Amino acid sequence: MSSTPQRPASSPPTREDLSDGFDQAAGRYDLMVALNPGYRRHLRTAAELLVASIEHPTPTLLDLGCGSGLSTLELLRAARRRGMTPQIIGVDASTGMLAQAERHRWPQGVTFVHGCGESLDELGLPPAHGALACYLLRNVTDLDATLAGIAAALGPGAPFVAEDYSVRGSADAQRRWHAVNRGVILPLAKVLTDDAGVYEYLHSSVDDFSTMPELADQLHRAGFSDVASRTVRGWQRDILHIIHASAPHEHRR
Repeated sequence: MSSTPQRPASSPPTREDLSDGFDQAAGRYDLMVALNPGYRRHLRTAAELLVASIEHPTPTLLDLGCGSGLSTLELLRAARRRGMTPQIIGVDASTGMLAQAERHRWPQGVTFVHGCGESLDELGLPPAHGALACYLLRNVTDLDATLAGIAAALGPGAPFVAEDYSVRGSADAQRRWHAVNRGVILPLAKVLTDDAGVYEYLHSSVDDFSTMPELADQLHRAGFSDVASRTVRGWQRDILHIIHASAPHEHRR
């Protein structure tokens, strides 16, 4: 069974480092991701996959690592297309990102909470019918603790959908990822933002993140079942992955 890959020992980012970095990037983050033509479409795909297996008409849904609220909006729209009236709780460790999310006009039932993936149990969240985590898992300091917390936050058998980058399983994906980052994303970040440091981190975090078989092992250890993943089309093939799993049917004691 694979173990969680470790970041280089020189200067691993702390939880506070990551939160501060995203706070600083928050004001221009939506502008940066808008330059990725598939970004919103991929969020929509993940949100639709989550709600497709939920039958409850008024589900409680978690948007973990909600950032500026783009994934929250796609989750709200996906639920409404299925005739649901959801209660959505967006959770993020960055107060700057949450401030951006709260600038939007949200319907009743959409709320935001400041908190970390590693300590969801401290937030007093209600049992959820499903959880979405787009670009969260590789940005936590303890992935095993985060997955265990997500499993505990979900109702028995509830779906969990994650979307994230992973390239260690493909040399070709690594080459394309490096080319796009070094040739496009990082130069744009230096022009459009005051501090491109968070984008340097995001580049390296993808290199370090689990392969999909490793992530499947970690999900199974956290009690999830029916774990499956698929990649997307286009230049992000074998770079961006959408993962689906089911929460434990009985929570561990």
